[in-house]
Amino acid sequence: GGAPGGGRGEPPPAAALRQQDEMIDDLAVGVGRLKNQTNLIHQEANSHVRLLDEMDANVDLANQGLEEETRRAMRLREEKSVWRLHLIIVGLSVLLFLLILMGLS
Repeated sequence: GGAPGGGRGEPPPAAALRQQDEMIDDLAVGVGRLKNQTNLIHQEANSHVRLLDEMDANVDLANQGLEEETRRAMRLREEKSVWRLHLIIVGLSVLLFLLILMGLS
């Protein structure tokens, strides 16, 4: 009985080494899986970064288009108001001319 390493419940040294080897192999498999998952997450993150960059570029283009359309609308509004002013000037000129004619007769 009481010899070291030979008691009940204690595996012999060769069995203990084999058990440690199996545990190390299990750890290596787990580390390999973690590495694969990390690579997948890295690829997915890069894909998301590319998509966000594309969205950012598209938003910039849309913003530029909106600014251009706003400038065009402002020009149209100004041209329309200028056209309206010209029309009023012509109308008032005709009225003034008629009033002068009526005043002369």
